[in-house]
Amino acid sequence: MKITILGWNDKYQLRYELDRYEQMFKFDMDNYSIDEVKSLGEEMSEGVLLRFVDMRAQLNSKPK
Repeated sequence: MKITILGWNDKYQLRYELDRYEQMFKFDMDNYSIDEVKSLGEEMSEGVLLRFVDMRAQLNSKPK
């Protein structure tokens, strides 16, 4: 899983990518420091990974 933090439009974008799936969370720069976003990114990573697994299962359960 790739984790990226970008600064854009006065917000930090915390982006998780795995295969063709993506999840992104936005944090106001006025309320969070880059170090806080990094720490949150680490804390949230397990839950995000579980959501990726659920996303893949949901997609694969659709009839083709």
